[in-house]
Amino acid sequence: MQTQTAISDSSKNIDKSVLPPIAIHISFEMLLATIETLPQQQQWQLYQTLSTRLVPSSAEAKAISRLADEDDPSKWITVMEADEEVDEQALDAWLATEGYPQKNV
Repeated sequence: MQTQTAISDSSKNIDKSVLPPIAIHISFEMLLATIETLPQQQQWQLYQTLSTRLVPSSAEAKAISRLADEDDPSKWITVMEADEEVDEQALDAWLATEGYPQKNV
């Protein structure tokens, strides 16, 4: 399965001057019906591509854009390791400074 980055990169390599102009107007219902006839994988790729281009600030778009930095540890913040104990008092103090409500247990 191609990643969003690979799909975006492959679409950048297309010479847009050779694409036929789209001069017809298609109703939204017809466009949606056409998309629904595509295989599930192509529907998903279309959704991913359009969602990241049309709403680049969505959480999903931001997460997809971070995948390119997946192997760069300087881009990710790790505050603890899996086998470390959680200092609940320090965590509660930090949450309070960030404006989260105090736990009531």
